[in-house]
Amino acid sequence: MDVVIGLDIGTSSVKAAAYDLFGRELTTAFSPMRVITPNQGWAEQEPDEWWRAVCICLSKVVKSIKDIHPLAIGLSGQCPGHVLVGKDGKPMGSAIIWRDARAQAEAQWITENISSEEALRWTGTSFLGEATMPPARLLWLSKFRSMEWEQARYLFQPKDFIAFLLTGEAATDLHSAYSLYNIQKGEYDRQYFSRLNTRVEIMPPVFKPTHILGQVNSEAAALTGVPEGTQVVIGTIDAYCDCLAGGVILPGVAVDVAGTSEIVALGTHNSAEGEGVFHATIGEEGHFLIGPTQAGGDTLRWFSQGFFPEITGSQFPAVIEQAARSIQPGADGVVFLPYLNGERAPIWDADATACFIGMSLANNRNTFARAVYEGVAYVVRHIVEISSRVSGTEVEKLVVCGGGANSGFWNQIKADVTGITVARTEQRMTGCLGSAMLATIGIGISKELSSSVQQMVRLSDHYQPDAALHQIYNRAYAKYCLLYPALKPLFHLKEA
Repeated sequence: MDVVIGLDIGTSSVKAAAYDLFGRELTTAFSPMRVITPNQGWAEQEPDEWWRAVCICLSKVVKSIKDIHPLAIGLSGQCPGHVLVGKDGKPMGSAIIWRDARAQAEAQWITENISSEEALRWTGTSFLGEATMPPARLLWLSKFRSMEWEQARYLFQPKDFIAFLLTGEAATDLHSAYSLYNIQKGEYDRQYFSRLNTRVEIMPPVFKPTHILGQVNSEAAALTGVPEGTQVVIGTIDAYCDCLAGGVILPGVAVDVAGTSEIVALGTHNSAEGEGVFHATIGEEGHFLIGPTQAGGDTLRWFSQGFFPEITGSQFPAVIEQAARSIQPGADGVVFLPYLNGERAPIWDADATACFIGMSLANNRNTFARAVYEGVAYVVRHIVEISSRVSGTEVEKLVVCGGGANSGFWNQIKADVTGITVARTEQRMTGCLGSAMLATIGIGISKELSSSVQQMVRLSDHYQPDAALHQIYNRAYAKYCLLYPALKPLFHLKEA
């Protein structure tokens, strides 16, 4: 049987899935990952654990289908994440992942020393001075891990490290290289790297996400069970793969990637951007605005650990949902700002903190549970509204994918909060599906992404907004929109 395999190097797990050429999901596998937080605001993972998880997942997928013939593996991965790799091909210490916000001083230096005009000329984007973005991360690595930095052969994104182990070839894609690579020139700008005082030599070559990087080598074949010689397509950022699997290259389609964090995108006709959301493309076909947040599934996990400590294992989603269902929409006036680890889009403030507003003696943990679900939905609405306004694009529907899409309760809240019909993707591992779709382009099965979307993307379980509840949420959302501007001075107070 001819299949295409999608491989997704996520934050909470590594996933693999095999699809037939019509996008039907044949088999899946996942392996959980741990996040290491040695200090407040830090987030790391062990690259060797990624590889062990990849070997487990690919082995399960290959063994579960009789007479399987993998045509290609497409890659998807969390971004930005950074792992230094030595001349021996082995990782040099832990990887710093996307959630990490340690490089705040470095981000401030970039803001003060690189103008928006220079940034636009060198990288194609005018916004570089943010602690979770690659330029600040590179400055931090060169300063605080200087020995490893000087001895490293490559600086890889998570999926590109895995691609390197699968094929022995070093590369990344155009989108994963954002804010570092000069797309107009087709190269890393040496003047830019000189200003950053960092080594351009360790940056991998850059290709389109549909580029065939190489073939599975004999060592990787022995460890994964994937036949030696199977084509490997470089793929792109997990959020982009998720959005592609939700149909975001079609104008008017908004996609909410409800994973560890929410990533919200809107397909548009143009390249307008601003107000904390950014223009992006996949290949040369589709334009969309995208806004990655810090809040999502991990917010619910945090809440369960702190407010429902008696819950163990995988019980927490059902228990928290039941608690939230016992409270009326609007959470009795309580609003939750979900800035547990600062916030990215749309406010981009690493100093922002989470809070519940509007509490009284009448409230209990069930109230707060409802407020958490609604708070994340307000963030989704905020980004969708900004994207619609900036691009002048009318939103036709909101497609929810990722692990959070499994909650019909949360999907309905998002429909009621946004006032938009919500649809869920039939395929659950959309990062894998999106990377598999890119692989079909790379190996020539599909000619263009739009035809791949029409053939491989499936939607199910539509949720219609309730007009009366939408009015209730309009009032709560108005309060939510006022809270960050009002609290921002407190977030930025410095201790003596």
